[in-house]
Amino acid sequence: MKKEKKYEILKNKYFWISLFFFIWMSFFDSNSLMLHFKFKKSIQEMTFNRDFLKKKISSEGTQLKKLTTDSKYLEKLAREKFYMKKEDEDLFIVSRNNSIHNFNVPYK
Repeated sequence: MKKEKKYEILKNKYFWISLFFFIWMSFFDSNSLMLHFKFKKSIQEMTFNRDFLKKKISSEGTQLKKLTTDSKYLEKLAREKFYMKKEDEDLFIVSRNNSIHNFNVPYK
């Protein structure tokens, strides 16, 4: 009895139409489930990037404020990052591969 009922379901045209509709909507339609998953993933990536860039903008803003108000920080950054020096100084940079570079970039 149960075997006959299973075969009746397979012979039912509404079953096949529903199955075809489900497969079509899942994979082939312009609003398919696959596209929804891809869009959701890209939205999550964009949200992560937005949050990262907001944090970076705020840190850059605080660094800019510090640079414009604190002259000692400005001098420190110029010496460390851009290898600037005062006129009466010599600057020697020791890199990790133990070579020594002499930069004669004046700092005013």
